[in-house]
Amino acid sequence: MLKDFFIHASFVITFLFIGGSLFKSNPEIDTTLQKLKLGALAGILGSVLMAFSIQITPVIMMDLRHIAILLSAFYGGFVPAFVAATIINISRLVFFDGSLETFLVTVLIMFIIAVFAALVQKKLKGSDFFKWTIMGLISLITISSGFLYLMGFTDQVYKILINYWVITTISGVMVYFLAGYIVQSNQMFMQLKTQSATDFLTGLNNVRQFDSALNESLESARELNEKLSLLMIDIDHFKKVNDTYGHQAGDEVLRQLGGLLISCSRPSDIVSRNGGEEFSLLLKNCSYSQALEIAERLRGIVENHRFSLPNGKEIKITISLGASTYLETTQCLEEFIKQADDTLYKAKRTGRNKVSAL
Repeated sequence: MLKDFFIHASFVITFLFIGGSLFKSNPEIDTTLQKLKLGALAGILGSVLMAFSIQITPVIMMDLRHIAILLSAFYGGFVPAFVAATIINISRLVFFDGSLETFLVTVLIMFIIAVFAALVQKKLKGSDFFKWTIMGLISLITISSGFLYLMGFTDQVYKILINYWVITTISGVMVYFLAGYIVQSNQMFMQLKTQSATDFLTGLNNVRQFDSALNESLESARELNEKLSLLMIDIDHFKKVNDTYGHQAGDEVLRQLGGLLISCSRPSDIVSRNGGEEFSLLLKNCSYSQALEIAERLRGIVENHRFSLPNGKEIKITISLGASTYLETTQCLEEFIKQADDTLYKAKRTGRNKVSAL
């Protein structure tokens, strides 16, 4: 029995790492699609474990399939737990022989485990390990009850159940910590990935992500023969804000300006903070004349906006903007960026709070 359960534990570990890879980009599993995927993966795991079940009698098998349901409930709630239990029960009906009574008891056990595990995860207060322990305890009690109902109360049954409780408890603890390690690793990976592409202050794309988005947008513009416009934006006299109100106030102005640019942009536009008080806006499928109109609209919105400082004071700022358009004002990447920069600094040299054209 010990050898068989070691094989089961190996399958669980393998599926944990497969699941970790599948959910690496969204370790929180907070969408319906992700929950369905988790339930399906857990159901497949439970079915595989069932295929390698320990045959206690010609009609009774024991395995760790319930752990697959616990994992799905623990990380996704009721939906993946129900999906996993359903897949496991269908597999039991299609691929395995047995009496109708045994099948019905097995179905009931799997759904009871799914429901109670989901309820524990959602309703019970306490640490994650406490919840996992209660889920495992409920599962063992439910499985043991079904086993005793089918096999009767004998010394041999008691011995089997004692071994099953010990092995399952050890396996459950191992699975809990290993799954937690994988989830934590995925969360750290996503955090580092976000930090590498996001400006820490404004939450906008940073200069590295701007370069990546620019190259992708240029490639798309070439393939679709669409114009791509670039606005370069700079806050006028930003140093005075820092000198007068402090760097904390300056940071707040930068954050609010970033949010303002996002709120005034289309979903397809790409807003970045390129460094200091300089921002940029990539406008897909946008001509040069349209880009200038958008720039002027943004300039007016910022000029009329009141920026709230941490001390409760409100101030106004202005911005200067420059623009260029790929496949209209230039065909060259280097010139594309240079034109936007040149017109931006032309606006700053000739009075600020304005949009400068080529």
